[in-house]
Formats: sequence, structure tokens, C-alpha cells
Amino acid sequence: MSEQLALNLEGMPPLRLLTPFERGMELSQRSADHKWTPAQATEVYNAIVKTARMLPEFTADDIWSRLPATFPKTKGLAAILKSAANDGICQPTDRVRKTSRGGDSDHGQRLTVWRSL
Repeated sequence: MSEQLALNLEGMPPLRLLTPFERGMELSQRSADHKWTPAQATEVYNAIVKTARMLPEFTADDIWSRLPATFPKTKGLAAILKSAANDGICQPTDRVRKTSRGGDSDHGQRLTVWRSL
């Protein structure tokens, strides 16, 4: 015996596809809701140190490029960069660059340029 489900969609707003910007904002919110484990936060800090040793100036894109592609994206990078700055690893400049990562992570963000110390 098979049951059929009847849906009454009357009065419902029409479905629509998300624009790339809306998709990026949705993914950004999801990442904001996610927290790193202490081990992951340490991995990010180490990626910042490695980036600062290799480049005179860098952005978050450079740090992300040193982490595995499957590494969870969160909004925690800014806090760890601030910690690295407090430890004398780097310091923010007054300049920004547009993100260049591409894909779901790229929705026109302007990233702080950091100077290695």
C-alpha cells in the first residue's frame, strides 16, 4: 500500500534560487555559528606564525591557504590574529585587500592586510 502526501502550497511564497551573495551570506552565518576545538585553534595559530615567517605582509586568504581545504570555516580567525598580534607575531596595517579565495568563501570581503614582525 502506498500513501501519497498532498501539499497545499497556496499562500506560500514562491521558491527561488539564492544569488551568489545570498549563498555567501548563508554560509557566513553557518560558519559564525561553528566553533573550533582547542586543537583546531592551535592549528590556525600555527598557520598564522608560518605565514608571518614566510611573507612580509599577508591577509586571511594567505592563512586559509596553509590550512587543509576541509578545515572548518569560522569567524574565529580575527580573534586568533589579534592574539598573534599581542604575541608580537604580526600587526594590522591600515590597508585592506579584496578576498581572492573564490568559491563559497568569496563574497566580496575586504580583508585586513597584516604586517609580519
